[in-house]
Amino acid sequence: MKTAVTGTSDQLCHADLIKFLEATIPGWLSESWDNCGLQAGSGKNRLTGILCSLDITSEVIDEALSLGANFIFSHHPLLFKPLSYLDLEVFPGDLLGRALAGGITLYSAHTNLDSVAGGVNDHLAEILGIDQCVPLVPYSGKSCKLVTFVPAAAVDQVAAALFTAGAGKLGTGRYSECSFRTPGTGSFRPEVGAAPRVGEIGRLNLVDEVRLETVVDEKLVARVLEALRQAHPYEVPAYDLYSVHFPESGCGAGRIGVIESPTDIDEFALLVKTRLKADSVRLTGGNLKARVEKIALCGGSGFSLYESAQAAGADIFITGDLKYHDARSVLEKGGIPVLDAGHFATERHVVEVCAAWCRDFVAENNVELKVATARSESEPWITV
Repeated sequence: MKTAVTGTSDQLCHADLIKFLEATIPGWLSESWDNCGLQAGSGKNRLTGILCSLDITSEVIDEALSLGANFIFSHHPLLFKPLSYLDLEVFPGDLLGRALAGGITLYSAHTNLDSVAGGVNDHLAEILGIDQCVPLVPYSGKSCKLVTFVPAAAVDQVAAALFTAGAGKLGTGRYSECSFRTPGTGSFRPEVGAAPRVGEIGRLNLVDEVRLETVVDEKLVARVLEALRQAHPYEVPAYDLYSVHFPESGCGAGRIGVIESPTDIDEFALLVKTRLKADSVRLTGGNLKARVEKIALCGGSGFSLYESAQAAGADIFITGDLKYHDARSVLEKGGIPVLDAGHFATERHVVEVCAAWCRDFVAENNVELKVATARSESEPWITV
């Protein structure tokens, strides 16, 4: 899917990059509790450079300022919950204030980046040499089929409004402006009190119309319907909404696959530690000399997928942020072992993926624009 805006960097603004990122890593793949997308800033700002990071920290903002980059693309959002007030002297207001004062826009892709094909979990599996990967819990899009009936002369106008509002996207955003159109005849009789824009009150009116069908993500229905009302030439547009489900190939929570050769748990744990450059890893459950071949994983805090990993027949589950009582439950229930490689170590690799996508955006637009990855980030824990 092309989102190029050919020209110089002077012609590219933050909104152009955001449009590209939203097509590459759709927001509707995110969890309902998450807060992905624009965190702070203005889409109208001219793009001078891009810095990709895991988190938004004071040091990351310093890097952006020193590089002349005015767009920070992070995995973890700075803002998870609505703010009741904003104090620019304390976190997170101090970071927001510094970024905005420096003209920096903050943008995040979180659980949508975990779920999308080629994102956090696919790349983690690639680093660990896990092949034949599929989502542990495949994504099934909760969408609606929108059907409306439009005078033939106005169908392009109405379709454009629906697409602008977010309708018509399939294949994890790889296809946009998808619709189907069928000509037919519409009938209606406006009664006293109506204000028809087409036809006469009290008469049965027959109009050449087009049945316009498209898809709408469940989260965008209200916005798309408002766009329909504004763009449709009729006083009261007729429409139908049907609930549909679109499995998105390669997208979903976690991943499961196999390693080339079965190996002992202790050897595999050492491989994970080495390849992720982790300070340490923690294991609960299992026998150190037990053999593992089928591997399930979820970067970051993914223990909620443990039962899915076990049901899928995994020999071991890799994640981070394992809590004490969860570890106890694994031991007591005799479930598959869990290897806790840490939140930071299982996700920091995705920063390079994000940078690669941003470089694709720069290349598509044929501009000279610096794209960098944050160098100041490190594991928040000190292992002694």
